[in-house]
Amino acid sequence: MISMRLGYISPAKINLYLRIVGKQPDGYHQLISLMCPVSLHDRIYIQFHAKHMQIKSTDRQVPDNRSNLAFKAAEAFFKATSLDDCVSIDILKRIPVGAGLGGGSSNAATVLSALNQWYQLPLTSEQLKSIALSLGADVPFFLNNTVALVSGIGECLHQVTIDIRNPIIIVYPNFSVSTAWAFKNFNFSLTKEKRDDIKTDLISRYKNSQDVQWISDIQNDLEKIAFQRYPILSDIKKELRSQGAMQAVMSGSGSSIIGIFNEEKKHRNALKNLKQKKTWQIIACHVKNYSNLTQINTSKVDQSN
Repeated sequence: MISMRLGYISPAKINLYLRIVGKQPDGYHQLISLMCPVSLHDRIYIQFHAKHMQIKSTDRQVPDNRSNLAFKAAEAFFKATSLDDCVSIDILKRIPVGAGLGGGSSNAATVLSALNQWYQLPLTSEQLKSIALSLGADVPFFLNNTVALVSGIGECLHQVTIDIRNPIIIVYPNFSVSTAWAFKNFNFSLTKEKRDDIKTDLISRYKNSQDVQWISDIQNDLEKIAFQRYPILSDIKKELRSQGAMQAVMSGSGSSIIGIFNEEKKHRNALKNLKQKKTWQIIACHVKNYSNLTQINTSKVDQSN
């Protein structure tokens, strides 16, 4: 059997819009969010037909055991397909951990898509989506990796055709914000009826529209609670605006703050100035749609009878 080692792009995401519109009896929050894949990405290398299941990462914060979401994705795939095989997964981390950028969810979705492709599509897109959702609310988004309005608890994806070309700066303050904590402490300030109207209006405006004014929609319901506990996040948002960003917003539940620029010169100057902040990680990127699973290299590892 030929053992192959293939590499794949595993992109980060940003939330340019995040509103919480309801809470289910099981405790999960329903939301509506404009999610965008970006050029910042991890690289995942999968050795197929490995001797045993294993996972490693270049980031010590990422577990190298069965609790890793990408490892769980591989186990779920083999269980669903009844395939008797093993893979070895190596993750080259570039997406900060616990930053609201979906790194772990992206890794899981990339592994699911890569395995399904390698084993000649034993699972349908709906079956993949079901496994993805069981792993985490953001995982289904990363199966498509295109700009989308995401609703429900993450299972409803509404593809949108807006073209976002603005240069972006991600500021990661080198600490994480717990997603579970942020949602648990969120306090609804609008009535359910008003929030239902928000969801309906947003989906209607973005559907099949390239000219929607997305800049004016940028906001995040979780900012208030996160900024109260971590005032530095509010300071970062203000700093991005003072450096020329036309908008700034927290991504997901934090802790990354996203600055959106409308001029390359302002973007370059802001990058230069912000990199003086030695306690922050400064990342330049842009929105990037990935139409398919992106393979980055192929190498034969060994061959046996």
